[in-house]
Formats: sequence, structure tokens, C-alpha cells
Amino acid sequence: FVERMDVSVKDRHTVCVNVYEKALAGYVKYLGTYVYFDKDGIVVENSSVITRGIPEVTGLKFNHVILHEPLPVENEDIFQKILNMTNLLNKYEIEATKIYFDSMESMTLYFNDVRAIIGDEAQLDEKIMRLSNILPSLEGKSGVLHLETYSDSSKDITFESDRMSEIETNETTGEN
Repeated sequence: FVERMDVSVKDRHTVCVNVYEKALAGYVKYLGTYVYFDKDGIVVENSSVITRGIPEVTGLKFNHVILHEPLPVENEDIFQKILNMTNLLNKYEIEATKIYFDSMESMTLYFNDVRAIIGDEAQLDEKIMRLSNILPSLEGKSGVLHLETYSDSSKDITFESDRMSEIETNETTGEN
């Protein structure tokens, strides 16, 4: 994914080429393919292959895709939110498999079997920093990490295990 190249001639035997890579913000699934877009929401590539390290973005509503054109979503500000999130994930060396936006543009991050409900962008840097410290302890677990109510006044973060929910459901229904 090349953004631009600078070419200069050093002398008659030397050419210097600097290649600047285009940063991808995410991809969406569309008609059985993976559509990659950049920080501005411009469709960069339509592929049958998933590129590791690029999160899937779900919850966006669009009805067509045109290569080298912006992804036609209702609110184009969503791409700034995606860029902010991917920059923070990179900063704290966290690799999310999916970023989900609900109808209110509240964010949920997916890490295999752990879902982290982030909520809105309030204190986003602090939430992601705390997430980076918590995720290693959730290795091998399945459930929901609640960060949506995290604020200056409430530093509470809770984890709701899927396994606990299954046990509670079985006890309530009498199933084993």
C-alpha cells in the first residue's frame, strides 16, 4: 500500500527512492471480499485475503464500494474515530481483531473471545492504556470487559465472564 514515492538523483550512478507506506485504518466485508480503507475512508484495495494487524470494522452502513473513492457511510466523522482508535491500539501495542460501532457510534473492541465495550471517546487514551494492562490477565478467557462507564469520577472496570453467565443460566434453568 504505497502512499507516495520520492525519487532523487544523487549522482550519475545513484538514484535514491523513498517509499512511504499508506496506513490502513481497517477493512469491511462486502460481497464476500475484504475492502481495505485508509484514515480518510478512501477504499484502497478489494481483496480475498485478510491482512494481519488490520482490524475488521463492523457496524458501518453503506450500499456500494468504489476503489479509490470514500466508503459511502452516513457519518464521515466515523473515520476519525477509527483512526484515533487504531493509533491508540498501535501506541499500546494491542492488536484488536474487530472494532464494532453500534447505532450511537459507541465502540466495542474484540480480542478473540474477549469483548471490550469502550463506549464513546471520552477518556479514550486512558481507557486503552488500562485495557493494555488488563488484557494479559484475560488470556484464555471469554467474556465482556466493561470500560464504557470509566471516567475521572468512576475508575470502575468490570469483567463479565461468559462462562459465569453459562453457569448462572444453567442454575436458573436447571440444565447441566
